[in-house]
Amino acid sequence: MANDTTTNRPPRATRTTHSRLFRLIAIVILVLIVLVGLVVLITWLAIKPKRIFYTVDDGSIKNFNINTNRINATFGLVIMAHNPNRRISMYYDSIEVTVAVHGQTVAFNTLEPFYQPRKNVSRLDATLESRDVALSSSLSRDLRLEKRSGEAEIDVLIRARIRFKIGVMKIRHRTLKISCSSVKINFSSSKGFQRAYCDID
Repeated sequence: MANDTTTNRPPRATRTTHSRLFRLIAIVILVLIVLVGLVVLITWLAIKPKRIFYTVDDGSIKNFNINTNRINATFGLVIMAHNPNRRISMYYDSIEVTVAVHGQTVAFNTLEPFYQPRKNVSRLDATLESRDVALSSSLSRDLRLEKRSGEAEIDVLIRARIRFKIGVMKIRHRTLKISCSSVKINFSSSKGFQRAYCDID
């Protein structure tokens, strides 16, 4: 006796109802996506965010001494934080500054938290000290040569925890990584300093 497979199929009305339900859900999701996109676009057009940027505007090395492949020195840096935005201000809740020479960290310090208003350039004065930091033989030799030439090349790395403020709304913490490569600083304060621009991650 042959099986009657038609008895296992859902009624046509039920299939039609399911099809309409899926179509309705798809339309609702599409409308939500469009609305969210419009909100983001309108917000962006209203704020017109501009890229923040950072520069190293001055630098010096004092109390420089290398003895048995160990360095002692004081690095003085002037870092400028540029916020060109008209509607966005920023909270810097923590700031870490590192000086590296030829890939090796030689000095580290933290800076005081601060608030940066809209359309503002903030000056950060950083003093970082190397105290009996061990160097490789090759790096020790290179730094001695740079001392004789009167100029050293360093990398300045900045890591900050920041929050953006747009109107009354504060956006959650972001980690900002700033890299200022090949910053040339003089052992003599009488020589001029060339501003160095930084990359932001």
